[in-house]
Amino acid sequence: MRTFYPISKRAALALMITVPFTLSASGQTAPPPSGTKKPASATPRMIDEAIQRSQARSIKERDQRIPEQFGSEEPFTYVPKTN
Repeated sequence: MRTFYPISKRAALALMITVPFTLSASGQTAPPPSGTKKPASATPRMIDEAIQRSQARSIKERDQRIPEQFGSEEPFTYVPKTN
């Protein structure tokens, strides 16, 4: 007969706890609403917004001298270009 070590017991217990939750949650996703289609590539407006966000982050980093941290998304107001 084999004896389980404490780490093996914890791993087995973790699997026994998480498997039922992952199986029950897998069928709860809703289908995407009909009529809404994600763009296959970036639109000019999306590119312009990304450029403005990058410029705003650079200005903030330059002024405050604090590098941006991952996940620190701040409010941003997009200003469309008028051509």
